[in-house]
Amino acid sequence: MAALLAILPALLLLPAALPAAAGPLVIGFRHSPPYVIADGKGGLRGLEYELVSAAAAAGNLVLRPYVEPFGRLPEDFRRKKLDAFAPASASLDLPGCLSATVLTYRNMAFSLERDRLPVNEIHDLAYYDVMAFQNAHRLLGPALAQVERLNNRYREVANQMLQVRALFSGRTDIVVADRRIFRFLMQSPDAGVDVSPPVTEHPIFPENPYGVAFHDPGACAAFDAGLQSIRADGRYDAILQRWDAALQAGTRALAPQRIRG
Repeated sequence: MAALLAILPALLLLPAALPAAAGPLVIGFRHSPPYVIADGKGGLRGLEYELVSAAAAAGNLVLRPYVEPFGRLPEDFRRKKLDAFAPASASLDLPGCLSATVLTYRNMAFSLERDRLPVNEIHDLAYYDVMAFQNAHRLLGPALAQVERLNNRYREVANQMLQVRALFSGRTDIVVADRRIFRFLMQSPDAGVDVSPPVTEHPIFPENPYGVAFHDPGACAAFDAGLQSIRADGRYDAILQRWDAALQAGTRALAPQRIRG
């Protein structure tokens, strides 16, 4: 007994056992160049994907990406098929925790310059054939939601390349899309239409901040800490500037680089 009592103080000084490492978080993304791009070999790249991955790594989170259409991401998250997903917005009224802003999207209404359409506010879209991205009426505010209800020529599509083809072939008057996405798709060799006619950008929507939705508030806090870290050390700006420079140079600059051994 005396020997046992002698070693108790030493035992009390030992650190508590560390908790088991959390397993990978299943995080949903949607294929949407230049934000998320499937490389054809089972991997992903892209501006948003790289920012989210860098912030997660800095926050000691392990991610397991899962790609599906944007329209399914919020519902699969609510059903807890996903631990997290991006891009997520407060307007989706999600459970759990929404991270700090990862990217701010700049959504525009695009029309062909030759049509000279007088689009100065969101309500003007009620008078035209409009093709928007999936869930736009939920993400871009009540005015667009009203247009969606009243205009039977308003529709939303998951495949945003259809927007490029519809606008330049004259099958729609106006496209609602994020500026980076639409300009990227215009430059793509897969467009299949003549994209040389100039387009008009109607800046009728406010900027939209997007983050990552998490069920676990601890994971959310860790991600925010990682995001703050990559902003502070310059990695965030380096990723952003590299992708925006590539967009200016054209889609060929965004092709995967061959590594020479």
